[in-house]
Amino acid sequence: MSQESNAPASQPASVPSDAQRGTTMTHPDHGSPEYWAAHRPDRPAVISRSTVLTYKQWNDAADRVAEGLARRGLSPGDRIGMRFRLAPEWFVIQRALQKIGVAQVAVNWRLTPDEAMYILRDSGAKGLACNDTDVSEWAGVDPGLLITVGQTRGAAGIRYEDLLETPDAPARFGPARPSLVLYTSGTTGRPRGVPPTNPADIEDPERLVRYGLSVAGTPPQPDGVTALLTMPVHHGAGPQIAAITCGRGGTIVTLDPFEPEQALRLIEDHNIQSWAGVPTMMLRIQKLAVEVFQRYDLSSLTQIMLGAAPVPQSLKEWVVERFGDDVLWESYGASEPGMISYTAPEHQLSKPGTSGRPYEGVDIAIVDDEWNRLPVGEVGEIAVSTPIVLRNYLGGPTLGEDVIKDGFYRTGDVGHLDEDGFVFITDRIKDMIVAGGVNIYPAEIEKALVSHPRVVEAAVIGIPDNDFGEKPLAYIIATPGSPLSEEELLAHLEGRLARYKRPRQFAFVGDLPRNPVGKVLKNALRQPYWEGRRRNV
Repeated sequence: MSQESNAPASQPASVPSDAQRGTTMTHPDHGSPEYWAAHRPDRPAVISRSTVLTYKQWNDAADRVAEGLARRGLSPGDRIGMRFRLAPEWFVIQRALQKIGVAQVAVNWRLTPDEAMYILRDSGAKGLACNDTDVSEWAGVDPGLLITVGQTRGAAGIRYEDLLETPDAPARFGPARPSLVLYTSGTTGRPRGVPPTNPADIEDPERLVRYGLSVAGTPPQPDGVTALLTMPVHHGAGPQIAAITCGRGGTIVTLDPFEPEQALRLIEDHNIQSWAGVPTMMLRIQKLAVEVFQRYDLSSLTQIMLGAAPVPQSLKEWVVERFGDDVLWESYGASEPGMISYTAPEHQLSKPGTSGRPYEGVDIAIVDDEWNRLPVGEVGEIAVSTPIVLRNYLGGPTLGEDVIKDGFYRTGDVGHLDEDGFVFITDRIKDMIVAGGVNIYPAEIEKALVSHPRVVEAAVIGIPDNDFGEKPLAYIIATPGSPLSEEELLAHLEGRLARYKRPRQFAFVGDLPRNPVGKVLKNALRQPYWEGRRRNV
């Protein structure tokens, strides 16, 4: 990873020339904060607790931060990690990076420093911006240029508050959509970077335009929409929701951490029209007492978009009953191919269990192991072709035909298409666990578990959980005569795994089911837990 010194804010590096200063855009991109700063300067752009940021304030602050970062050596083509809880500072810093042409590497705020440093090194990021309460751990791992929020003078890194004081900041313009590097994990559990779409790789620009308009316009957002943002910004959904809302000159109201009654209160207080979340959030609202739910006026809410995990049909029916039959939308996508399909309100009850029909510019095929297309109704692996299908992970070789062929990407999901072109997901080939819309990779947990001196082998699966959809269960084979406890294993995982990845349940066994070559049969482990369930995911 490229490293650079953390120059004190009072001693900035030499100012670069105009040619080095940032992007070459000379006019605001339509739908960008710069555009709305000129057309709706006093419109609230971000409301985060007691902080209200207008479009003019947002743009002015981003210009100053952009200048401060440029003076410290950031330039077009660089990358920098972004590790944030939802807060106004994220909006300013990510916009500043757009203005100077720096790509943002999404870093989950729940990762340990060691886990985060792998992502920073692998992506070639020149540093990290974060709003961690305690930044002392970063001083010991040297992330490069460290940008902090809310720290006292003398703390490690460069303070956001000092960047805001940068004088003589010129007006800058950047693309409306952020340049974002997301990290995902494959069967090895090793995080892999999904780079931003390279325009030079697009073979059919017209198809890309149709696709982009379809994704951004589903559901259609009214001009000046007010949206509730509860999705994390280290996930593709959070920045996308923010960009779409900004594109319509609207207002983003943030809520982090998610609290169900507070979500209802914000909907009433701010006349929220649009909200996107994961099914777990809506399940928590569903479990509120009826009198609590009825306490709030939710009539302003005209769009609810659920995604990132399967939506139980019973929950869909509850949402339709409580919010109306024209409100609920569902989406299906993945990091590698992008957004794939959506379910409009009129199909929530008429097509029970569906994950919808493809967006414009998307083709869905059901294939067997040899890439042969299967007929309507027959179950196989879901393969998709979109204009932005990944060709290779960051720094990796071109993906082979076991993953992508003729522009189609194998999702690892099992399902079928019906005669109307709707896709139904019934199982998952890959072992990934989805808990509350967050991906958890068993191989990563297994690797941490077997590092314990008395663990011979570990196999991690996802089992049903009423609140989060799934939770990790770890099967453990221990050294004979060396009993282990759950408490000892959880203590061992401290500092090795983020808390949300740790198993919620353990099973200590003497052996595991295997195929003839010795591979653990995880389907056999999962089967008793998922038996009789409609969607075996």
